[in-house]
Amino acid sequence: MFLFYAPEEENGQCRFSVSESRHCAKVLRLLPGQEVWVTDGKGFLYLADLTVVSDKVCMAHIRQTLRRPDEEGNHRPDVHIVMAPTKSMERTEWFLEKATEVGLGSVSFLCTERSERRQIKEERVEAILVAAMKQSQQAYLPRMHGMCSLKAYLDVSKNRTDGAERQKFIAYCGPEYERKNYLELLRPHRSVEVMIGPEGDFTPEEVALCVKEGYIPVSLGSTRLRTETAALFAAWAPACR
Repeated sequence: MFLFYAPEEENGQCRFSVSESRHCAKVLRLLPGQEVWVTDGKGFLYLADLTVVSDKVCMAHIRQTLRRPDEEGNHRPDVHIVMAPTKSMERTEWFLEKATEVGLGSVSFLCTERSERRQIKEERVEAILVAAMKQSQQAYLPRMHGMCSLKAYLDVSKNRTDGAERQKFIAYCGPEYERKNYLELLRPHRSVEVMIGPEGDFTPEEVALCVKEGYIPVSLGSTRLRTETAALFAAWAPACR
């Protein structure tokens, strides 16, 4: 069964975006009356019948709700990765695809002192997240937050109401702080937020700023990992606990 993403539903009708419509009509060559799955990316999964099929607009009528948000076995992943994108955006895109497949809940992008990439194309990132969600047949689309400075991110993070329930870590390679074992610190049923620095790592001053805000310096293992590998490992480990 093919899965499509339609973020809005009204009166039992789902309208696909232009890109989803083109994929449905031109690539898959589906026809009106065929059954499909549809998700809003917020936990709902529907069984629906295609009613309109064209390369500009496709619509589907919902017949049955197969999954609902927060029901047993259908909870939004609680892993939030905060990372500095790699110089080669292809490596960051690889991370986004694989992390979505293994259970990424949300992702934020940082511009740090040593960052070699200071801009991202949010529309392309969104498309990669949607494709990975559909490929892995999930009902939750990872939340994506655009690029900001480390200080700006920390300022916003202070105002979160769920901060007391979240384990906060910063992966760091430098010797200035004692680094604890990431896997040993993970606790069941707790949201996890992990900061991953750029290819040149966070500066000691940036780590100090994060530590002041409650982030625990951690090691992700005995080997030095590339940025995207570290981010994937950090996303995958809590999802499997």
